[in-house]
Amino acid sequence: MRDFTSSRVKVIPPSGIRKFFDLILTMENVISLGVGEPDFNTPWTAAEAGIHAIEQGYTSYTSNKGLLPLRQLISRDLLDRYGVRYDPDDEIIITSGVSEALDIAIRSVVDPGDEVLIAEPCYVAYSPCVTLAGGIAIPVPCEAANKFKLNPDTLVEAISSKSKVVIMNYPNNPTGDYDSS
Repeated sequence: MRDFTSSRVKVIPPSGIRKFFDLILTMENVISLGVGEPDFNTPWTAAEAGIHAIEQGYTSYTSNKGLLPLRQLISRDLLDRYGVRYDPDDEIIITSGVSEALDIAIRSVVDPGDEVLIAEPCYVAYSPCVTLAGGIAIPVPCEAANKFKLNPDTLVEAISSKSKVVIMNYPNNPTGDYDSS
């Protein structure tokens, strides 16, 4: 029988977080903190807005970039909060989550053989996204003694002629450290 699984997928190990999540589902009186879900229900105002949208028939596909009014609000918020301008028509897209956004961003810039430097520890999806794009994930260790902040010297040591992208997340996931001092 022919195997239809790509070689890129075959080299990606199963997620330890997902294994942990699946195990927790079989246990009683255990709270799972493994997949980053909040410990509270969706705020009623958000749930009610979703229900209202369904009742009003907002159930069809949107632009691949997301709803323009939402992109405009995000653009305005980024300007108000951080003083940076992003064009809602060409520089902002809406995704269903961070993993989808990360995958799109990586596939948009990484060619086969490109190196992607990843500050670690990190979220488990970073390296597989790089692999699926044909890139080579290069871990750049961030030490607990330095509050898991990326050390510039360590980053420079990891850079090669094939380096194309650096992935840094803030606040750090999974450590939760966001101390900017």
